[in-house]
Amino acid sequence: MLFTVVGPGRAGLSFAGALVASGWQCVATLGRHDDLRLAAADCDVVLITVPDDQIAAVAAAITPGRAVVVHASGAKGLDVLAPHARRASVHPLMSLPDPETGAGKLRRGGVFAVAGDPVAERIVTALGGRPVAVDDGRRPLYHATAAVAANHLVALCAQVERLAARAGVPLDAYWDLMETTLENVRRSGPIPSLTGPAARGDSSTISLHLEALPTDERTLYLVLANEAARLAGRPPYREQTRTVSTEALAVTPTTPTLVPTIAELRARLDAERRAGRSIGFVPTMGYLHDGHGSLMRAAAAANDVVVASIFVNPLQFAPTEDLAGYPRDLERDIGVAGTNGVHLLFTPDVTEMYPRPMITTVSVAELSARWDGASRPTHFDGVSTVVTKLFNIVGPCRAYFGEKDYQQLAIITRMTADLAIPVEVIGCPIVREPDGLAMSSRNVYLDPAQRAAAVVLRRALDAGTAAILDGERDPERVSDVMTSVVAAEPLATLDYAAAVDPHTLEVPATLGSHTRLLIAARVGTTRLIDNCGVDTGSVRPLGTPA
Repeated sequence: MLFTVVGPGRAGLSFAGALVASGWQCVATLGRHDDLRLAAADCDVVLITVPDDQIAAVAAAITPGRAVVVHASGAKGLDVLAPHARRASVHPLMSLPDPETGAGKLRRGGVFAVAGDPVAERIVTALGGRPVAVDDGRRPLYHATAAVAANHLVALCAQVERLAARAGVPLDAYWDLMETTLENVRRSGPIPSLTGPAARGDSSTISLHLEALPTDERTLYLVLANEAARLAGRPPYREQTRTVSTEALAVTPTTPTLVPTIAELRARLDAERRAGRSIGFVPTMGYLHDGHGSLMRAAAAANDVVVASIFVNPLQFAPTEDLAGYPRDLERDIGVAGTNGVHLLFTPDVTEMYPRPMITTVSVAELSARWDGASRPTHFDGVSTVVTKLFNIVGPCRAYFGEKDYQQLAIITRMTADLAIPVEVIGCPIVREPDGLAMSSRNVYLDPAQRAAAVVLRRALDAGTAAILDGERDPERVSDVMTSVVAAEPLATLDYAAAVDPHTLEVPATLGSHTRLLIAARVGTTRLIDNCGVDTGSVRPLGTPA
């Protein structure tokens, strides 16, 4: 059989090596800069191994011929291969870390999800594997399960490695425990294989663990400890820690007390602190959604008293921005706050917060100058000023901010440290709609067509992430990948797409092991932002020796 590979990355070169070793003949391997029109002319099979969001464009660029066009995605259906009449999919249920190792793993057989033309099963048979039919309707769920089985296990191993290093214990000391646990699950199933304090209901040991863990490791630990507790039929843990965990923690609903004045809020919170109770604070501009709810749940999990503020801050709106049109619904907000464990709801009006014109401004110059700061020059000074005032009103506390506004989180964290404000700033993960759109109060402005188009921000971030994980280290090329995804969506207009250092927010000459992808775009007239972190760990950059 003659085949051509389009997408000479880890997966494509792994397939090429394995199929050639199995007696097939590779006609060509084509990349992003090659002319794809005749890719199907001189072969029996065209195997597309590009990132998922690029498959449709690649398939459309290939002139239909006698060849069967096959993609290697686990999540996509056959529809992305239109206009080709003969099409199929082959997805190996295995990881392919590099072409040499990947080719060897493919030739050792294993399970492959297949669909479409019988050539898919011929590919699997040639590799000595076992084909499993997965229809288009179930492929996203199949692939999500694969991500849990592979990527989530890798993430857990990475946490073991980090914590082992802090404990002064070599990583290989834990291998037997991990391998034995997996073998127990294979033999007996998950629930009978549970051991440890979460399974026993040993809350004192869980508390000891949480105190010992670094702050940024506690979220993952507590989420999984609570999942283990759920499997064991035990209640979840509500430890007094700096956790940012949200969904895994039970929250007792409340009836929030509305506090309209600064003096009353200070008096109430001073009394709580004198009684020895800790304060969690969630500042918002209202029109609450589950992203805000996740911050409130995190505050409720780690503190005795939760206070949230609802104040649409005029200082962070430019004259061209619609302050009066910002969505407001106090009754709905009270319900969301109560559902998520808020005790006090601070609801000042503008005259309470700014009884006279403000002539004092707080500015975090370097972090505010770029990205959203360049597009909205007065915005972050307004944010820094109102947050400083709110911190002074609330007093010593833990304050919770979502990572969706990543630049804002970085600015507030730096401002709080620079000014020695007695507040611990805690970042919480982005909460997304089922289709991946980051939750935002501004989503309400989108009409149905714009709402569907808005998911392009997440697709662009996914494409940038895939490029980095495939070895790209040039931040400008990663930016170009994200830009091209947004450019393909006619209802979206890009503001910026960047790969930056997560601490300085600057674009480095070469991407390191930790990168933050930032993106902003207008969909219709609504400006949306999103971001994600990319941790390459030991992934080898392009062009470096194996």
